Amino acid sequence: MQIYKLSDKQKIWAIGLLVLVACVIMLWVQVPQSQKGAHLWTAESIPLPEEAKVLAPETAKAPVAVTQAKNPVSEKAPVITPTRELQSSWQMGDVKSDTPTIRLSEKITEYAIVQLDQNTSQHPDVGQQIQLPMLNGASVVANVEAANLNPNGDYTWSGHLQGYGTDYPVVMTYGEHSIFATITTPQGSYTMESIDGLGWLYKNPAEIELSNPGAKDFMEVPPE
Repeated sequence: MQIYKLSDKQKIWAIGLLVLVACVIMLWVQVPQSQKGAHLWTAESIPLPEEAKVLAPETAKAPVAVTQAKNPVSEKAPVITPTRELQSSWQMGDVKSDTPTIRLSEKITEYAIVQLDQNTSQHPDVGQQIQLPMLNGASVVANVEAANLNPNGDYTWSGHLQGYGTDYPVVMTYGEHSIFATITTPQGSYTMESIDGLGWLYKNPAEIELSNPGAKDFMEVPPE
């Protein structure tokens, strides 16, 4: 058998041919794999079981409810409508107020100076709500339910405290130079009396404090 020796040029061509064949074989093996799965999976390309394939179209059509979490900082606060300002029957005095000329009974222990508009042209009328400042910074609201102009020119309105039905009556009378009011509350009864726009608001003493065994409970009229 005669063996031929390859020249250097033939050796180079042979090596090149082997490399080319090897590359073709590698490409032939890799191309089917890339077609089957050598790519990024998407939601549509992920294989699903048969049951999931049946339900998938119906689920896609169903509306999705999205719940937005409330942000306590950025959420708009509710708008609060302020109540209308109520007419006040009197104002509480201060340390600079003059002392009323009306004398208080020694039995009265809770009182304060009040100031009023003696010559007001607008008296409370039926249907109105009147704010009545009380002692120690408190206040109550009265519903005006009746009003009357007396024959002597005095004007009187009456009603009850708001929120208590007819349990706590309120009466207030405007005279030419004086104003008088009685206010009953769950904390007791109060009286307001003034002359020429300056007076007292005081808590009426309890019945036991007013009682005095043996004392006369009527005023004697001096003989003419």
